[in-house]
Amino acid sequence: MNASYNERGKMMMSGKIKKKKIIIGALIVIVIAIGMYPVISKKALTFSNRVGNKVFKLKNPDAITIYALSYNGKLDVDIEPIVNEFKAKYPNEKINIVKFDENDNGFQKYSKSILSDTLAGEGPDIIYCNTVYTNARAFQKSGLLCDLKPYIEKDKDFNKEDYDSKLLNTGLYKGKLTFVPVDYYVPAYITTKELLEKNNVKLDSNMTQNDFIKAAAGYISQAKNTNGKNLFAASIDVGQFIASSGFECIDYDNRKMNFDKPEFKNIMENYKKIYNSTPKPTNNTSGEEGLQGIKNGSTLFSTDQSYAYGSEIFNSESLIKSLTGQTQIINSFPTYNGGNKTIAIVGDLIGMSKKTKNKKAAYDFIKVALSEKTQSGDKFYAPPINKKAQIDVKNEYSKKWVGKKDREYEKVTLQAPSDDLNKYYDKITNKVDEVKILDSDVDKLIQDCMAPYFEGKSSYDSALKTLENKVKLYINE
Repeated sequence: MNASYNERGKMMMSGKIKKKKIIIGALIVIVIAIGMYPVISKKALTFSNRVGNKVFKLKNPDAITIYALSYNGKLDVDIEPIVNEFKAKYPNEKINIVKFDENDNGFQKYSKSILSDTLAGEGPDIIYCNTVYTNARAFQKSGLLCDLKPYIEKDKDFNKEDYDSKLLNTGLYKGKLTFVPVDYYVPAYITTKELLEKNNVKLDSNMTQNDFIKAAAGYISQAKNTNGKNLFAASIDVGQFIASSGFECIDYDNRKMNFDKPEFKNIMENYKKIYNSTPKPTNNTSGEEGLQGIKNGSTLFSTDQSYAYGSEIFNSESLIKSLTGQTQIINSFPTYNGGNKTIAIVGDLIGMSKKTKNKKAAYDFIKVALSEKTQSGDKFYAPPINKKAQIDVKNEYSKKWVGKKDREYEKVTLQAPSDDLNKYYDKITNKVDEVKILDSDVDKLIQDCMAPYFEGKSSYDSALKTLENKVKLYINE
């Protein structure tokens, strides 16, 4: 698509014109120009922005355009504070917002349009999306995103010390900073001290992934017998499981696959055990299957996003205590080699399209998105990447919610975080060891190609060969 976009200018000037035809052509152009002047002058005041089959007329060519999710016309909770702060801080800059409303299948349209329109050389000036649903690697491979590194290095007001360097530089691709994460998450599980003791499962924070699976082996064998027991209350995404292990499936810079490594086979064997002792994915999920599973004793681990690594991580402890009378244990998924490392996965990301005419305004928008003020608000993922905002999020919970009723469970009074929960939060914010970017296309290929092996319908080698062939085509596109 890049090539076809660049051909437009070449086609307009192709071929040579003889001297006689130049004079005639010039006269024709003058006549046409005089007749068409009103139309041309009118179009000069606007420019169009295409989204699918719709064309939006935008009044100011220097205005920056963003695509944004909305609900009943109201901007999504993640993007709204950024837009509001940008308008307040830069009142002379104009911003065009193309809304995708959730009530009109907006989420799917948004995730698809922001990538396809950008790859077509159109789309928004600001790229803001979720890596679970929109392929960040496709943006990077396209070469259509601006390098943000020169902007940050020249900006004397941007304090890089406010950000973990690994997080800030996550979007580096072939030496260029294509995007920056707005937030991240660390895949984690919640259980209770009493549940582990009852099922004779002994865990510690330094254990390897293999140790974790071995420790739960007795419970896994029970869960396999379909007696109402589940290892995890809801399905575990294979991409997140691999990412949390620290294993890198693909070397994107060199277009090299690592599926032939013994580590990958071992990780797949571990995932197979989880796959067969955990409910399969379903669209009818409440997001609180883990909380309810712990309450009724049908599961050993909860991975409910909101509580395990989301906006209500500090609520989780009070809910578990109130609903079960038990003591919560929360920890990140163990890495393949252990060591209690923090492996972060990018949540939302932000970048700038190369086609952007007003790059200063676009960069200022990105800077606002990374600022302490906008990062301190309610977000689906926790924590934000701004270090000061990470502290603000914890302090805000203590000031605003401790002693108050939970928003969903009105009978539950929220308590101050325990020392263990505070230590866990400090661990995942104070030092990030690795940062992973999910590739939703590769993750789907792994899930689809390895499913026959997980379900005992094919050998590992057969499933792996299918996977390698499909991923090879994908990375060489």
